[in-house]
Order: sequence, then C-alpha cells, then structure tokens
Amino acid sequence: MRRIRSWLVRGLRLEGLFIAVYVLLGFRVGAIPITDNSMLTHLRTGIDMVTGGGIPRVDPYSFTAGGTDWVVQSWLASLVYGGLAQLGGFRAVVALQAVLLATLAWLMARLARAGSPLRTALGAGLVIGLALPWWAPRPLLVGLVCMAATVTVVDRRRSPWLLVPVVWVWVNSHGSFPLGAVWLGARAVGEWRDWRARPSEALRYLWAFLGAGVVAVLNPLGLRLLLFPLTALSRREVFAGIREWQSPDFVSLEARIALLFLAGIVLVLVRFRLSWRDGVPVAAFLALGLLSARNLPVAAIVFAPVVGRALRAPESARIAPDPTPGVRRAHRAATATLLAAFVVFAAGIATADGLALAPYPRAAVDYLERSGLLGPGHRLAHQDAVGNYLELRYGTDVKVFIDDRYDMYPVSVTEDYRRLLAGNPQATAVLDHYGIDVVLWERRLPLASILAEAEGWQPSFTDDEWVVYERQP
Repeated sequence: MRRIRSWLVRGLRLEGLFIAVYVLLGFRVGAIPITDNSMLTHLRTGIDMVTGGGIPRVDPYSFTAGGTDWVVQSWLASLVYGGLAQLGGFRAVVALQAVLLATLAWLMARLARAGSPLRTALGAGLVIGLALPWWAPRPLLVGLVCMAATVTVVDRRRSPWLLVPVVWVWVNSHGSFPLGAVWLGARAVGEWRDWRARPSEALRYLWAFLGAGVVAVLNPLGLRLLLFPLTALSRREVFAGIREWQSPDFVSLEARIALLFLAGIVLVLVRFRLSWRDGVPVAAFLALGLLSARNLPVAAIVFAPVVGRALRAPESARIAPDPTPGVRRAHRAATATLLAAFVVFAAGIATADGLALAPYPRAAVDYLERSGLLGPGHRLAHQDAVGNYLELRYGTDVKVFIDDRYDMYPVSVTEDYRRLLAGNPQATAVLDHYGIDVVLWERRLPLASILAEAEGWQPSFTDDEWVVYERQP
C-alpha cells in the first residue's frame, strides 16, 4: 500500500508509465462485451452449476451426444463466471476478463523489462503485439495468466512453493497446463547444455511443478482433469479441422500485424547471443506456435524475458538521474491520466451490455420459439456457434445439434457436421439420419442452396444473413 501511495503522490517513473500503458491496453481489450461462442457455453455451464446443477458429468445440452461422458475441464472458471453472472450480471464477468487481461499484460511487460524506458517499451510491445490477436474472453485467459505467473516465478527465482496454487488453478481452469511442464523441461535441457552438468535450478522448479500437478488431483473431477489434454492427441483428426488448432495462415489484418511483431522478436533475438537456457525454450515454442495458432500467445510469454535480456541496457544507462520538478509534474500528470482512463473504461463496463450477440441469429431463433419449432417434437440442425448461443439462451430446455465442444462429441457427429458445413452431396442424407426437420443456417453457405433445390424442404424465415428451412410432410 505504501508503494501505491507513493505512485499516486509522485507519479510513475517513465518505465513504469510505459508498463502501465500496456496494462491499460489489456484492460481495455478485456472490457469489450463478450461475443466469443465458446464463452457462451462456459457461462451457461457456470450458471447451471451455481443454481444447483453441480458439475455435469455427461452432456446435458445436445440430442446428438446426450448422455456422453463430458469432462468439464474448465469447471473452476465456469463456476466463477456463473457466480459473477448471478451476483452482478454478465457485466461482472466482463470486469473479471478485463482484470485478467490487465494482469497478463502487466506480467508480460514486467518479464520484458530491459532496464531503460524505451527498451522496455519496445520489448513489451513486441511480445504483447504478438499475443494480442489471440487473446479471447474465455478460460484460455486463466491459462495464459498461469503460464505468465509460472515463467515469472522461475525467471525471478521465487520460491518453488508458489507454483502449487498456480498449477492448481491452471489444471482446474484450462487444459493448457502441460505447456508449463514443456517450458520447464526445455529450460532444463538448455541449462544442461550451458553448464554441462545437472540442471539443478530448472529441475527444482520442474519437480515442484509436477508435484503441484499431483496436488491438483484434489478436485471434484479427480485424475480426469490431468488426463484431459490426452484428448487432443486421441482426436487429432477432429481438432485438425479447427482453425485455431491449425498453423497460423497470417491472412487477416490482425494476424499480419502479429507476424510483423514476430519478425521483430526474431530480429532482436538473432542479434543477441542466446544461452541454451533461453534458446531451447524459444525454439521449442516458436515451433509450437507455427504448428498451431493457439500456441502463439503462450510463445509470446516464453519470449518475453528473453527479449528483455536481449534488449537490456548497459549498466551505466540503467542509472536514471533524479527527475527535475518539471519532469516529476509530467509524471504525475501522466499517471493521473492513466488512472482516469482506467476509471472511464471501468465505467464503460458498468454501462454497456455484458454480451454482444449481434453475430448470432436472434431474430431467427425468436421465430423458431414463436412457432414452437424448438420443442421436444422437433430436431434442429444449425452451425456450431449457434449451438453455443442456444445453450446460453435456453440451457437444457432446448437440445442442440452441435456446439464447439469437439473434445466431447463422438467423431461421427463431428464428421457429419462437417459434411453439412461443406455442402457435401450427402448433406440431405445426414439430415435424414438424425431425423432433422428444421434447419437454421447462414444463407451464404452451400447447405442453404442445397435445401433451396431439395425436394421436401421449404424456407419459412429469412433475413439478410440467416434462413430457416422446414421439412414438409
């Protein structure tokens, strides 16, 4: 508290101001109303949990996989989301996401500190710029914060015991926790190569991390959470069709900008003589990031301390002169401006809607509800993101065809969905197989054109983006 009071009275130094700008950026990105379709199901699951449903053990939402074993690997995050939604509405969940992203930005900027304001600003900007396009409001953020906390504990040589709560939260919130062990293992290999001796320092943290994983078994789902990441290996053919699991194509504007930041990181590192302890983890996570786009924000965290060391200013340049009265006033003014910006963005969360549902077919679903086409006497086919929306809106009262929980659905259901999505010639046969009598689909996709010409199907609702087809008797 004394340190915070000092910041308020004296203002942040220039390096601290740059870090605060990145924290403000993270807060602002997290303060945007939720639109991510995965998050909609996390919200519904959390709400069901806090209202007495407990953690689901089988799928309660679909008719294609109803009763199938379901490991709710993000149960802790969903429980928190549900509790916040009950207490303060979806705005409270947005506030949590803003705090998580601000914390992540702070940890990454601190890891990238280089000892001088401009060098720190450059290093933090490079790694945060790389990660930013892949930040999304869902339990992934908890995993990223835990990864950054793990790197901070190890890189700053803090007590290994701090990894116990970090790993417990990580295991119970997101399935990315094996990446922490991968990073520690790569660091141990690098230390062994540097020292040509037993990598005692890295191994100390690696054993602490693995021991914390054993402690993490103390959870409502037990060992199933620790084994959950193996699902991705057993369903490679399913996950290979998901964009974020594929190699980044750097086609969108945001991804191209991220590519520029990645190129900047590479330029910084090739000019610096990396130790094996830094080089092995950097190479490993660069490869992981290029194999799967979802690994790029994790790679950015791994890069952060290495970039900071590569940009580190000479010792003489790190001795900052005492600021003049005019400089102190400027620092106080800048600090006050940043605090005011935080207040404005926080007020924006309180006044805006917590959800941004414009991308979803709300009018079409309203029509289906009015027409009684969502009841138990009908089976509706739709795209996966629409399934997430229906789950948030109706819970278990409306059974969906599919959503984006690809780790849970039988492979046959996923393959049939992809046939519908691609407009496969067997699309109508898939609809017949599942007894589908109502289809809600985007008009621009091939299935809409197929049903327009198929015998026995008639459109009953259309708008600019969506169409509803009903099977005729």
